[in-house]
Amino acid sequence: MNTDHSTQSLTTSSDSQEQPQQLIIDASGKQNLITTAKWSNFIAIVGIVMVVFFALIGIAIMLISPVASDYQDFQSYPQLSFTFIGILYIVMAVVYFFPCYYLFLFSKKIRLGINFDSQDKLNEGLNYLKKLAKFVGILIIVSLALTLLFIPLVFLSAGLMQILTGGVMI
Repeated sequence: MNTDHSTQSLTTSSDSQEQPQQLIIDASGKQNLITTAKWSNFIAIVGIVMVVFFALIGIAIMLISPVASDYQDFQSYPQLSFTFIGILYIVMAVVYFFPCYYLFLFSKKIRLGINFDSQDKLNEGLNYLKKLAKFVGILIIVSLALTLLFIPLVFLSAGLMQILTGGVMI
């Protein structure tokens, strides 16, 4: 008899584990998500406009690079430095595009999910929010790692410059 009771409780326990718990979003939660989606949309659109500006500035710097070396004020700068700065702007635009894009899609899907009571759209929106957080987190880790890598290089290059100039700081 004890065996039957333990089997019943195991069955009941496994049945309750199979049924997914549902999360209910009340009116206040829906309003907060809609407000968040609206602001996210604004931030994403401004961000995408900034991405376009960064890309255009990068292209302009690279196009001006050969011409700038003809002027006396810019002759002390190598042409390669302007090209490098232009490429840097374009790389920054590409990197900044993805968080803006994920934020835009989060906003769009959340609004669709809330307005049409679509759990699938809401889940898609939250998935884009997850992608945004993951991308930004990885970007921060890479930035911190590069910063930690470049700090010793700065000190080494400063020491090397002091040795090459005979102890005189430039």
